[in-house]
Amino acid sequence: MKPADIFDREAEWATLEAMWRKRGPQLAFVLGRRRIGKSHLLSRFARHVDGLYYQATRRTETEQLVQLSRLLATRFDDPGLRHGAGFASWEALLAYVTERAQGAPFLLVLDEFPYLASASPALTSIIQRCWDHDWPQSRVRLVLSGSYVTAMKALEGADQPLYGRRTLHLGVGPFDFADATAFMPRHTPWDRLVAYAVFGHLPGHLARIDPDSPIAANAAGALLDPSGPLVDDAQHMLDAFLNDARVPYSILEAIALGDHTWTGITRRVGLSGGALLRPLQWLEEMGLVARVVPLTERNPSRSKRAVYRVTDPYVAFWHRTVGPLHQAGTIGLVAPERLWTEVVSPRLSEHLGPVFEEVCRQFVRRAERLPIRPVRVGEWWDVRSEHQLDIAAIDAEGRLFAAECKLGGVTREDLTTLRLRAGLLQREMGASVAHLAFFSARDQADDGVRSAVAAGEVSWFTLEDL
Repeated sequence: MKPADIFDREAEWATLEAMWRKRGPQLAFVLGRRRIGKSHLLSRFARHVDGLYYQATRRTETEQLVQLSRLLATRFDDPGLRHGAGFASWEALLAYVTERAQGAPFLLVLDEFPYLASASPALTSIIQRCWDHDWPQSRVRLVLSGSYVTAMKALEGADQPLYGRRTLHLGVGPFDFADATAFMPRHTPWDRLVAYAVFGHLPGHLARIDPDSPIAANAAGALLDPSGPLVDDAQHMLDAFLNDARVPYSILEAIALGDHTWTGITRRVGLSGGALLRPLQWLEEMGLVARVVPLTERNPSRSKRAVYRVTDPYVAFWHRTVGPLHQAGTIGLVAPERLWTEVVSPRLSEHLGPVFEEVCRQFVRRAERLPIRPVRVGEWWDVRSEHQLDIAAIDAEGRLFAAECKLGGVTREDLTTLRLRAGLLQREMGASVAHLAFFSARDQADDGVRSAVAAGEVSWFTLEDL
């Protein structure tokens, strides 16, 4: 049974349990950003099955072997190993694990594996040899996990020793809004949206929220106080992966500040071609930037109508708001609570708008209380970018769901615009039926909209629904 201190993650826990029950050896790759709860999940699962969890650090090969030897000595209550020098090689350590398992299931988790691979370049070849020759009749479950997503993906390259050998690929993703609200059960829906917008979608950040304190106090203390835990996290989150992260940081800042197109990013960053393309693609692989195209594009990977979005609301908020306050010397000069009330809060709607739109798309992807069951969910805008829809989804029968997301009130004019845009998209896609909807963060609408909702002409969703 999943431990009570793990929020959500039912699917991931079930996947790990299914792996545990399988016959034969298992080699799993688990990927996910830092602060996403990956290590928490794996360490709890290792404890659940009486396995061994080890989180690597930036140490030498000898130091890593010593640390892991001590853990094995404790796990198997081995006095000789406890008082000895430990294993001198990975071959010896893995042979010990194989022998001790004695044909029974045994889990070994090597977290932050890229650190191990960097300190021990031959390690993946050693694991390959164990897999091919020593483990076919065993029930060893080896989990290689890492926050450096691109390095973990590279392990599966056709020219790599472990190519074709992994039995499980598990991506641990961020929390959506519905899951994130578990960290703030006593706050209003609006305050939960604000918290999600500024703390972001990583469990490690959401866990900083004090559920008994107002969101304003939480945000001020965590993000606007010089000693706050998240006041500079976005400024350093790439340092562990790159020797020089200046260009990726500049790209994130450009997108967060509103330059969503290739042209806009190149203009702000001052780079183009491969000098910009490679770091931008790296940010996509790391899950920090999303490339978005209209739902109607038939070849999304080749589309020239792409826009780029920062995926983590916290990162976008930091670059849009906290970073400039740092640069101006305001943080540390003005009390955090006053800074939130007088400077940040009055302009927060500019940041909340895009976050609310994505929260609504998350709801549609879950297909809860919708007139259709979507097979594709996204956005739409026409070739000239004159008309756009916050949400466009289509089901297997070609029926369209078109919606707009509003932080404030919804008017009769908004309904007229929604009908116009849905009609344009319906003709472009050849959709058979169009279902219309509004998502309103404030649950405010004029009489014309209320009448259309009552008549079943348009669906209505609020933050309570989300």
